[in-house]
Amino acid sequence: MVSKTSFENQGRARVLLVNKGMMKVYADNRAGRLLGAEIFSPQAEHLAHLLAWSIQQQLTLTEVLQMPFYRPVVEQGLKTALQAAARQFDHKK
Repeated sequence: MVSKTSFENQGRARVLLVNKGMMKVYADNRAGRLLGAEIFSPQAEHLAHLLAWSIQQQLTLTEVLQMPFYRPVVEQGLKTALQAAARQFDHKK
């Protein structure tokens, strides 16, 4: 499954005046395991770092969403994309 989110209305990106970009998150349809992402956003290197750790640990969308996401940070955009993917996964069950 694929989920995407825009950074146009993401709080921290707006405050930094860099509210442009998109993120796509890929997850396994059967297990809900995070597989990868495409990121074109502010501070993408931070998002990629979190995703790399999560993928290496073979975490599911639910497990990643159980981790803390502090506010206000650009990483909230990642949380939004993960939540959208998790909703898709829940509908497929």
